[in-house]
Amino acid sequence: MTKQIEINLPDWFELDGLNTLDTIISPNSEDVGILVAGENLDYTKTCCPTVRLYLLQLVDSKYEVTKELEAFPFQSTDEAIQFSSKLPQLNAFDLVMLLNKEQPIFTA
Repeated sequence: MTKQIEINLPDWFELDGLNTLDTIISPNSEDVGILVAGENLDYTKTCCPTVRLYLLQLVDSKYEVTKELEAFPFQSTDEAIQFSSKLPQLNAFDLVMLLNKEQPIFTA
């Protein structure tokens, strides 16, 4: 069973057309996590579908978005959704490859 968490999303999140795809809370510390957000998944903008990762920090029993960590553009919404579903299982090698704009192997 997935634990419900409460996130205090900033006003700009919805104004920028972002959608929450997933949240990943650190298994080592429940004080931090990652918010996985999708942008332009419905092709309403001229840019590519994009998955954006935001740092979450626990403040007064609610998670707050503190900064953007990375953005990954994709050719299609399907690719973006597939990536976001695999993200929690990425190993360190694939993550380093992604952060350096190399093609991940997705060995997980």
